[in-house]
Amino acid sequence: TPVLGVCNGAQIGSESRLTPGAFTTNASARFQCEDVYLRVENADTPWTAAYDEGAVLSLPIAHGEGRFEIEAERYDELVNEDRVLFRYCDADGNVTDAANPNGSTGNVAGVLGERETVAVLMPHPERAALAELGGSTDGQGVLEGFA
Repeated sequence: TPVLGVCNGAQIGSESRLTPGAFTTNASARFQCEDVYLRVENADTPWTAAYDEGAVLSLPIAHGEGRFEIEAERYDELVNEDRVLFRYCDADGNVTDAANPNGSTGNVAGVLGERETVAVLMPHPERAALAELGGSTDGQGVLEGFA
C-alpha cells in the first residue's frame, strides 16, 4: 500500500523512521508560504509516474520546519539509490542555492523510504491540483499516483 506524507505528514514519516533524514527549522527561522519550483528526480514511482524525469513543477509550500537534513553518508546513499523524488530548483530546472527556500540538504524537497512504498515531501501537491482553485495544477500528477 503506498503512503504519501505531505508537510506535517513528511515530518511524521521521518520521525517514525519510515523515511531517512529529518525536517527541521527553516534556515531563515521563519514560516514560509510561497510557490516554489521542483524538479522531478525520479519518475519511476507511483507519485511521479505522471511526469518525465527532469520536469519542473510549481507547488506551494507553507512551513516553518521544512528543511530536510541528513548526514552526508546517508545523503549519498539516497542519491545513489535514486530515492530523491524532488529537488527545489528555479523555473528552468537549475538546482541552485537561491532556489532552495529553506536550506534543505541538496535542495531535497521529497524522498522515498527504504522499501519505496513510502514517499514524503514538504511542498503541497493537493494545493495545486484543481484549476478551479487558480494557480498551478502541477500537483495533480502526484495525487494520481493513488488512482
